[in-house]
Amino acid sequence: MPSDRTHYTSAVCTTKAVLIKGEMRRNWLEIQLVDERGEPLAHLPYRAVNEATRCELIAEFSGQSDAQGVIRLDVQYPLPLTLFLTANPLAEVLQTRRLRALRTESKTRRLVKDYPYDSPPAGSSPVEKQAQADGHAYHYLRIGQVCDRFPDLNPPLSQEDKKPGFHFPDMDFAGFTVPDDALNRRHVLEICPLRAWSLVLHHQPEYSMANAYNLGLMANLSYSDTVRKKSKLRPDTDARTQIGSVEEFFLRQCVDLSRTPVEVDYMPALVVDVPFDQRYTTAVMLDSLMVERTPGNTDIPRGVIENTQLFYAINQTQVLVAWRGTQEAKDWLTDAMYRPMAADGSGCDLKSACTPLTETGRVHYGFLHGFEVAKTLFAEHFENIQADLLTKKLFICGHSLGGALALIHSAELKDSNPLLYTYGMPRTFTAKALQSLTSITHFRHVNDADVITSVPPEADLDNRLYNLYGPLGYLLSALTLPAAKLTGYGDPYHHHGQIAMFYRANQHLASRGSSYPSHRNRDGLDAPYHNITLLRLPERTRIYLVPSLSDELSRFVLEEQKILIRSLERETLERSFPAHTNPERTTSRTSGSDHSMIGSYLPYLHNHLVELSAPELPMYRKEQRAKFVEQMRTPGIPEEERKRNQHFLDLQKLLVMAMRMTEDLEGGPEALQRFVSRAHDGLLIEITHA
Repeated sequence: MPSDRTHYTSAVCTTKAVLIKGEMRRNWLEIQLVDERGEPLAHLPYRAVNEATRCELIAEFSGQSDAQGVIRLDVQYPLPLTLFLTANPLAEVLQTRRLRALRTESKTRRLVKDYPYDSPPAGSSPVEKQAQADGHAYHYLRIGQVCDRFPDLNPPLSQEDKKPGFHFPDMDFAGFTVPDDALNRRHVLEICPLRAWSLVLHHQPEYSMANAYNLGLMANLSYSDTVRKKSKLRPDTDARTQIGSVEEFFLRQCVDLSRTPVEVDYMPALVVDVPFDQRYTTAVMLDSLMVERTPGNTDIPRGVIENTQLFYAINQTQVLVAWRGTQEAKDWLTDAMYRPMAADGSGCDLKSACTPLTETGRVHYGFLHGFEVAKTLFAEHFENIQADLLTKKLFICGHSLGGALALIHSAELKDSNPLLYTYGMPRTFTAKALQSLTSITHFRHVNDADVITSVPPEADLDNRLYNLYGPLGYLLSALTLPAAKLTGYGDPYHHHGQIAMFYRANQHLASRGSSYPSHRNRDGLDAPYHNITLLRLPERTRIYLVPSLSDELSRFVLEEQKILIRSLERETLERSFPAHTNPERTTSRTSGSDHSMIGSYLPYLHNHLVELSAPELPMYRKEQRAKFVEQMRTPGIPEEERKRNQHFLDLQKLLVMAMRMTEDLEGGPEALQRFVSRAHDGLLIEITHA
């Protein structure tokens, strides 16, 4: 009988005659191919083999899946059967399919060198639930577990690139096997699309929350020195395997669909899935400290500062450059070199000619020096960046000193239409130079009392006293010139770009001072009191202010936003956010935490992106804001302060416009859903005030 396993002879491909009573039972097998959304994978060529086909007792099975993705086979012998799908047609189709919005993400921590690619847990897929409800068997596969060979990719993997382990866990290409006891039923194969992760970035003149968060994440990633530290011990170490490195993020995590990319298992990126051919193919960390110094290498400029770092990453649509900010004591020497020098490239006292940036005006000498060091040491990489700009969009970012370097780089590449986002950056150019940089779209983030955004001083430092005494000359200038002339005299340092401010809002009760006669007004005992005491109330909040969103002509403004914009007082906006300078701060108190990217800027951006992506999500920060609004009704709050806070709270409501491009992007809503789902993991503490 066919069920008598003692008659199996296929292992050695020999046969023997057996007597069968009655008609031999025919076996069958159905395989349905679907993607993560349950859509059929139709008209895909396949072949299937078992011991009978290998021994040439019967012909090999072959054909195409039908319009519903179904392959039906009449199997004469009850033997295990292995299915192979033709690699290139399968890869072509899988690149066009989208990932499911909410997917079960691997809980394997990133802080391991080799992490497994386990199948999703049972019950996590809607396709699985439907298959089981219909009485079918279910399997989740990646392309490498069912295709007959490695597909042809465009661009192909380089010789240094390892086959992406998530998509190709089986490099033997053994196919998908149905055991003999699982015949005579349908098997639903959910095959993961052949996709990769790409940062959600919008190249647009309007402010974008996706840009603000992702470029902030990249500015923070530039501080990763994992590779630099470990390569001193093992120079042959592959940077792509070093957890926390730039290369590991783009070249490993962004092709791993088991979870969305994170920065050292902590900060999740907002990503959209794109065809695998549109993956990041280049990711390079550049560190001036890692360049070998030789006695004969005279091209390397030497001076006060040679510690400059940046990275760049490239895929089919993006060129991303992130500059590292102040990290070590030597960097502060660069910050202290306030002396402005001509921005047209003339009169440069570095060892190589300076880059011409603007026809007039000046640029911070120390920042320009740091930029020229990187450009000289990594000339080939800078050429690679520029060569890709003919067909790709340019995004540049940086924090602190990195923001200044990013602005200088943007000035050099202004004809390539760079999009620049900076965080806590100092002043870099003088007023006259900024007149030539108006074409650069730049959003400059300021965290209320971040003191770094106030240096160099907003003054003309190209004067005789400064030339004689350096930074001390500024102090002497301040003593000899009225305060108003420091900002209006000559060609002072100014800020570039449109501001996005995290405003720490307070409320106070105003009361008259002491009744003691000597504390009264100097104009006489009967004069009105001028001694007013302010008592700060307990509830505080941060307000996210982007004045540029108040443009009624924006393509993202809806009717409800138009009504709100018309209610905003233009005079108040212009007075609160003067051009080319910092707004008035709510406090004179400064703290190092106000400047920290990972401790202040990035958590606040993350929390607000979560809030805007899921307005229904309960969050502590929203409760605090509601308490602050309720406190505004307290009698005794100065009217000017109350009106200012209300005005700013109304302005924050316009931030929904900064989500519109992401919501309209193909795959954007799913990207936001995945991002919010990560927020439930408790990755970050909500920060409402320092």
